[in-house]
Amino acid sequence: MNISNFIGWDIGGAHLKIANVSNNGMVVSVKQCPTPIWEGLLVLEHALINAVEKIPNEGQSHALTMTAELSDIFRNRQEGVNFIIKLCHEILGRNISFYTMKHGLKKINIKELDFNQIASANWHASSTYTASLVESGLFIDVGSTTTDIIPFYGNKIRTRGINDQSRLRSDELIYTGVIRTPIMALTPKAIFNGELQNIVNENFATTADIYRILGYLNEFDDLMGTTDGEDKSITSSIRRLARILGTDSINYHDKNHWHELAKYFHEAQLEILMNAIGNVLSTLPKKRHVLVSAGAGHFLIKIIAKRLNIPCINFSELFDCDIKSQHNSNICAPAVAIAQLNRLSQIK
Repeated sequence: MNISNFIGWDIGGAHLKIANVSNNGMVVSVKQCPTPIWEGLLVLEHALINAVEKIPNEGQSHALTMTAELSDIFRNRQEGVNFIIKLCHEILGRNISFYTMKHGLKKINIKELDFNQIASANWHASSTYTASLVESGLFIDVGSTTTDIIPFYGNKIRTRGINDQSRLRSDELIYTGVIRTPIMALTPKAIFNGELQNIVNENFATTADIYRILGYLNEFDDLMGTTDGEDKSITSSIRRLARILGTDSINYHDKNHWHELAKYFHEAQLEILMNAIGNVLSTLPKKRHVLVSAGAGHFLIKIIAKRLNIPCINFSELFDCDIKSQHNSNICAPAVAIAQLNRLSQIK
C-alpha cells in the first residue's frame, strides 16, 4: 500500500492528540480534544471515533503512544494498557503500531505484551525523535498536568529513570502543568496586597486560571473544564483565585492585586521547574546544550532558558510545517514524534 498519511496518536488521560504527517515529513495537521477519561471510558471511545472520521481515508498508517492507563478509572496500569490497545484495535483496525521503549514501534499481541514497555511511553517517543536531530540538551514538555525533562547526549536519551516512579525520583518527571495543576501544589503561602499569608488547601483554582489572567493561554490549549464549572473569563478566573486566599474577589476591586497574585504563583511554578531542570542538566557532560521546548507550557521554558542563558528552540523547528501548524505541533509533540518515527521506520 502506498502510504501518504502517517497518523500519530497520543492517548492521554486528559487529552487525545492526533498528528498527520505526509510521506515527505511535512506536518499536515495537528489536533487535540479533551478526554477526561476519569469521567467514563466512553469519553475516550467517542473521541477516537470522532477523530477517525476526520482523517483522510486513503494511505493511512497508524502509530500510537499512551499515558491514559494511569487514570484511576483503571485498577492498575496493566488493565489500562490492555483496554486501550483493545479499543484502538476495534476502532482503528489491527494493522497499527504501538510505541515501546525497548523496541520502538511494534504490532502488539496482548497475550505476549509487556505492558511496562508501552505504559506512559510518550515522553520516550518525543525525546527519541528529538535526540536523533539534536546532539545534546534537554527535551522539556510542559503539558496540562505534568512536565517531562529528558536529557540527551550524543544523539541518545540519557535518562536515569525509565518509568514514572523512577523518573519522579530523578526530577525527569514533575507533576506540574499549566492547565490542571491545583494552585495549592505550587506553594503553601502567597503574598497578597503586601502581606504574606497561608493559602487554602482546596482545589478552588488551577494554573489555567493564573495563565488566563496573565494572558499566556490560547483556546487551543485551554480545553479542560474549570474547578467550579463556570466560564474561563478573566473575571471568573479571578473569582476562583480569590477562594484560594479565603476571600471573595468583590472585596478587592483593583485587578492589579489579582495580576500580581497570578505572577506570584507563576514564579513559584518557575522555581519548581528551574530546580528540576538544573538537577537534570547537571547529569550531562559540561558543554553547550540546547533546550527543546514543547507542550502547552512551552512559554515557561523560554523564560527559564533566558534566565539560565541557555539556547532554546521550539520542537516545531525540527521538521517542516506551515505557520498554522507550528503552535499545535509544539503542544502535541508526542503525536507528531510518533508519526515521524513511524514514517522513518517505513522508508529505511
